[in-house]
Amino acid sequence: MPSTPSTAWDTAGSRVERVGEARVPEALRARLSIRAKVVLVSAVLAAIPFVGYGYVREMENFLRTAQEQRVIATARAVATALHDRPRLLEFRADDDGSRRRPGARAATQEIELILTGLRRASSRIFVIDQQRRLLAIAGSLRQELPAVPEPGGAWNWVQTNLLRPLWAQLLERPPEDFDDAIPEDLLSGGREVDAALSGVPASRWRPTPDGRAVVLGAAHPIWSGTEVIGAVVVEETTNSVLTLRNRVFEQLLTVTLVVFVLGAGTLLVFASRLSRRLRRLRDEAEQAIDARGRVRRAFRESGDGDEIGDLSRSFATAVDRLAEYNEYLERMADRLSHELRTPIAVVSSSLDNLRTRALPPDAGVYIARAEDGVRRLNAILTSMSEATRLEQTLRATERERFDLGRVVSGCVAGYTAAFPQHRFELRLPERRVELDGAPDLIAQLVDKLAENAMDFTAPGEPIEVAVDADATTARLSVSNIGALLPEAMADRLFESMVSVRSPAAKAQASGRAKSEPHLGLGLFIVRLIAEFHRGAVRARNRDDGRGVIVEVSFPLAATPI
Repeated sequence: MPSTPSTAWDTAGSRVERVGEARVPEALRARLSIRAKVVLVSAVLAAIPFVGYGYVREMENFLRTAQEQRVIATARAVATALHDRPRLLEFRADDDGSRRRPGARAATQEIELILTGLRRASSRIFVIDQQRRLLAIAGSLRQELPAVPEPGGAWNWVQTNLLRPLWAQLLERPPEDFDDAIPEDLLSGGREVDAALSGVPASRWRPTPDGRAVVLGAAHPIWSGTEVIGAVVVEETTNSVLTLRNRVFEQLLTVTLVVFVLGAGTLLVFASRLSRRLRRLRDEAEQAIDARGRVRRAFRESGDGDEIGDLSRSFATAVDRLAEYNEYLERMADRLSHELRTPIAVVSSSLDNLRTRALPPDAGVYIARAEDGVRRLNAILTSMSEATRLEQTLRATERERFDLGRVVSGCVAGYTAAFPQHRFELRLPERRVELDGAPDLIAQLVDKLAENAMDFTAPGEPIEVAVDADATTARLSVSNIGALLPEAMADRLFESMVSVRSPAAKAQASGRAKSEPHLGLGLFIVRLIAEFHRGAVRARNRDDGRGVIVEVSFPLAATPI
């Protein structure tokens, strides 16, 4: 069979949930609001830049491959234009050691014309012979971009002044100033140059001499028949790829930021509205039913057509049914009392008639027992209807200002005369303790507390009644010596039909208490009267451990202006 969840308490006193063998402390269950959960869900949008980052990286690799192929193609095109033209690459030395070439100027101009026609704005092309001597060069690795005026508008201002400085901190910017000189080791031992002079096209990525930029170089052999007479070297930096990559990154990050802000904002607004509706539903439920489970007001249902609206209407239906059931329970005591008093009266009159007849000697014992049972039934019916009548009385009772000490003093004087077997001790403050309420109800409250104390106090033991007050609160306490109050019952003692009268407690009670039934309604009535006076009641064991003290606190009457 499936395990049934149950509630238990661990050794430290914290509440835990028990499901089968699992024990989950309540403190370990993190409480997150709906808005917090929506924010966490919206964090999924943060995965967009990571996916975009991988895509842009793949795009960068593709662009680098395309750039390499383009540079190799340019080198091949220049070399093709110089194939089988050895005259342009011939050198001879003069007697003074200087280099000369027949028709050198007309050859240099022709090579440079070819290079200029095939080079790009950001590329550099140079030609070397088989002896690795530089014959001609054209172009530059540096790319000077024309100044583009920034467009106007609020969004462009945001991009220029806010977003771009932020992205500049995250992205690697291509350098604008770097050393573009041809390294000495490029001609003497460059891998791509060596391969080209041996007849194999090659390419290589290398850093600039200052290490601030990366250069892509491609070399292609120049053939004269079957002999390699030189090589063409084409170079470009990766700045164009980095610029394009950064531009894509900026667009990606900007779009992601906008989508995230709008998406998270929309979700947060939706979650806030959802939370507000749920809080309204919670407040309606809490205000509709009081702490005793009674309906105080009608549940205002929602007209929304979604699930929360359905839940609200279900709550309204449940509250209406609960109100009907509470009304039935409230009337049941009166109906039961009314229905039972007639047969009890019949039984009582029959017993009276039997006493007038000649009966066997042992019949008197049974008649006495029957009369005692009838008397107890009458007491039970009276107690059952007392709480209901009190609640009806509280609704119509008008408030007045009175002195709490005077009411309590009159009550204790009556107890001293009516119950001489008990010793009452009264302590009152020197000043008046004024409350707003009903003095008759306070007297009924004191009666119930005194009756409860006498039930648990042996004859001759003192029952202490005290009234104290501070600047804002009045306190009425009744203390007796007797059985202690179980700790688990301290909070439930003032509920309806709750009693803690154990056999040991009854043994200490007076003879009057032993013969009377107890339904646990006395302290419940005390709570009703205390709440009518906007007060609170609690019970605890005495500090000396010899008995129980019940204390009722009331707010003092407002001082007239």
